[in-house]
Amino acid sequence: MMLYSEQVQHLSATDKGFVHVLEALKSLKKIKSPRVLNFSHNDLDGIGSAVIMRRLLQQYTNAEVVTKLPPHFRLTAPELQRALESDSFDMLLLTDKGTFDYYDDFLGMVKQVVIIDHHPNDGMPKRCVLFNPSAEQSVPSAASLLCHMVSNKLKLADECDDFAALLGCRGDFAFDPVQKTSVDFVKPFVTRMQEEFSNLFEPRLDRATIFDIVDRERTALINQIAEVLHVSCLAHMYARVHENIDVDYGPGFVFETLSAFLSKRVKVEKFHSLSDFMGSLPDEKKLVSVFEYYKRDWDLLSRRAENASVLLGEINGVGIYILFAREATAMHGAPFPALLPYVASARLEPLKRESGYPHTMVIVFCPKDRGVHISMRGGGELVGCGAMCSELANRMQKLYPEQGGIGGGGHDRAAECVVDRPVPMYAVMHELLMLIEEMVKKSKGTSSSL
Repeated sequence: MMLYSEQVQHLSATDKGFVHVLEALKSLKKIKSPRVLNFSHNDLDGIGSAVIMRRLLQQYTNAEVVTKLPPHFRLTAPELQRALESDSFDMLLLTDKGTFDYYDDFLGMVKQVVIIDHHPNDGMPKRCVLFNPSAEQSVPSAASLLCHMVSNKLKLADECDDFAALLGCRGDFAFDPVQKTSVDFVKPFVTRMQEEFSNLFEPRLDRATIFDIVDRERTALINQIAEVLHVSCLAHMYARVHENIDVDYGPGFVFETLSAFLSKRVKVEKFHSLSDFMGSLPDEKKLVSVFEYYKRDWDLLSRRAENASVLLGEINGVGIYILFAREATAMHGAPFPALLPYVASARLEPLKRESGYPHTMVIVFCPKDRGVHISMRGGGELVGCGAMCSELANRMQKLYPEQGGIGGGGHDRAAECVVDRPVPMYAVMHELLMLIEEMVKKSKGTSSSL
């Protein structure tokens, strides 16, 4: 295995996208007082990416950086237009926001578009600067790590960036400190972090976190810290039903909280417990309150999921289960995966043990205020969650071409599909079951292409 420094050096010499990002930053550095607009995903990986890139841009180019973490994954032209109404920028930076061909259209609104992403492409942009190892082949990673690599190459990354990238990788399930596993691409980085922050990786007997999917008896400090920050991205949802939570927007709150924490340059390697970390944060009381509400909701949803997962069939040796359930009350209006998909992930291992299947997939069919939200988890890379969600979205778009708010896609082991009202729920369920039936039949004769 390569050292992390060797991996960065290799990528910077062989990956054209990496090279072009470095060139774009060098060009930006020549502009006096440049301004950068950064749209990033509203999850922990996106927030880690935004934190790293703001630090990099401020140090390397002396840029003013405006960071936005909108609730929807895709950046749309109207959303960008609103951001540009009274402002001008020298660069649009998209981190962890997907790889779409229509992002090329944004070059009519801003001088330069730079994309740093780790999702499979949904159409390749040709005129944007793109750094994405997964654009042409599946290379599981995390956007925050890609941002860290750019910072590392420019000799700017320090322990603050290390911690932000580690949180992003943990948030996107790129490694598991208890199982001592990681996807190949992040392994050199995680190995280095085990040496730098060994205290964060030590397994401990404690309450299982949202990230402890295989072993529900043990956890690690990095999992506990990441869980608190991940859940705090939902703080504004809890604020709508609990008066004691005063947070306008959770992802922005976490972004500012993490940025303030890093600016204090606290020695993370000296933390021994979650309370050590919480006590070092500027808004500890808010985070504690949100975390307590979350734990109650997790227990409620876990009870629902335990008795409501139904086996639909087998595809390529994978047991396919469906879970029809509503989200926690505070999450009914969430336009993104909230809690239920993570509860479903925690059911994958028990379902394997109960069923005898070597791999399982859980499909969450969740009615929400917006319409229907389908989440897929698991599949053992034998059944692709992202391909299934994308295919389902395509079928729904063909059936309801006049309707907006239909989309789907993601990674092999985790993906989403949303179908907004007024498309009827029964139509979505019908197409989902038809798709599964086709895949079951196909797997009995030949391997599924999905």
